Amino acid sequence: MGYYKDYLYEDAITWTTDGANAGTVNYRAGKFYCTNVCGVLLSNEVKANQMIAEALNSVAKGYVSYVGNPKLMNNVMADIVIQIPTQAEEREQLSSFFAKLDNLITLHQRELYKYLRYRILKVRRKS
Repeated sequence: MGYYKDYLYEDAITWTTDGANAGTVNYRAGKFYCTNVCGVLLSNEVKANQMIAEALNSVAKGYVSYVGNPKLMNNVMADIVIQIPTQAEEREQLSSFFAKLDNLITLHQRELYKYLRYRILKVRRKS
């Protein structure tokens, strides 16, 4: 995901439509441009956020068609029903929680990577 001077969407939920990662759902904060293997979920009723993306991500893989190349097409995604809080404030609080949790996981993954890299280089130097 990225953009240069042009972008197609801003603050939206996306999912991978084709391939090994079909059905993977993410919230994209900010402006972005996506390709043909990316579906974009748009709504005039509810503001897209991390909480809704996480809720969809927990069930979307179950809707992927595995005949040939795995796919989760727009018409199938449109039929997925999830329950979300009715209050916008509660949705935003949950979204904030998931975003913080995601950041913590990323931080710990980076620290683990640095540690493992250090250990591997240390073992190689002894050899």
